[in-house]
Amino acid sequence: MDIQDRNKLLLELKTSLFLPPFNEELYSTCTTDHQKSIREIQEIYKLRNDPELADKIKPIISLKIKDVERTKRVQLAYLMHRINKIQSQYFIDSGQLSNDHLDQLSKNEKDYYKFFDQLVKRYENDIETKVSQNIIPPSEVFIEVRVIKQIGNIITQDGDELDLEEGTQQLVKKSDVIKFLQEGSLVQI
Repeated sequence: MDIQDRNKLLLELKTSLFLPPFNEELYSTCTTDHQKSIREIQEIYKLRNDPELADKIKPIISLKIKDVERTKRVQLAYLMHRINKIQSQYFIDSGQLSNDHLDQLSKNEKDYYKFFDQLVKRYENDIETKVSQNIIPPSEVFIEVRVIKQIGNIITQDGDELDLEEGTQQLVKKSDVIKFLQEGSLVQI
């Protein structure tokens, strides 16, 4: 296989946001060339008993083996990158890949996605917790808020009293006021 073809296979992965469509043609070319190189090695190896060719065969076989290993590494890197991307996108999308993403997958990758989805759901049932949810840790513990609607006094998680009067602006723990942010009584500044 041409080195440029191998590099093109990996370069496609680097230049796309999610995954490019599976390049069946280039991947098949890799496989065909890989098998061809193995057959060539076997044919050359048969000549090892010829005293005139014995010394010339070793470097040729060594070079061919390196080429086979390189092609194999490229193919494995291509597949592993795609699998890792599918798994990470699964959790980013909260357990449901978009149709745009699904269109980029090969038939085997779609089968893998379905299997992975079933595996995660079975695990979630076993531990009774949803792990496929996109859970991002808060970037800020304390936030500044403005009170839009009168709330009054609340007790924080630390047991302190917090007075949230309309029109005031305060620095508070986000976890103490998340409910009020969601209902629109507070606005983060």
